[in-house]
Amino acid sequence: MAQSGQKGRSILNTLLVVMIGQVGCLTLVIILASVFGGLWLDSLSANPLGVSVLPLFVIGGINAQTLPSAVAAGARRIAVSAAVCQAEEPRQVVAELESLLKV
Repeated sequence: MAQSGQKGRSILNTLLVVMIGQVGCLTLVIILASVFGGLWLDSLSANPLGVSVLPLFVIGGINAQTLPSAVAAGARRIAVSAAVCQAEEPRQVVAELESLLKV
């Protein structure tokens, strides 16, 4: 009877290892497909799918000095926090950023 219990555990352990291996392989396939799919989309100059490959929003380090280069790179929407929150005149900073964003 003890052998039967060990054989059952051995089968269960084998099944668990196989299942974990399959999930790990599936995860690897998903990651690789995402990376290479993203690289492929980035390499398209004329996007046949009509899907924009530019980010929806540019966030992080945006201020009056960095915004012109972001706009030159294709940014049309920004998310700003530090430049406005740390300014003495937040309304003035927002107005300046808005004027720089309009193309």
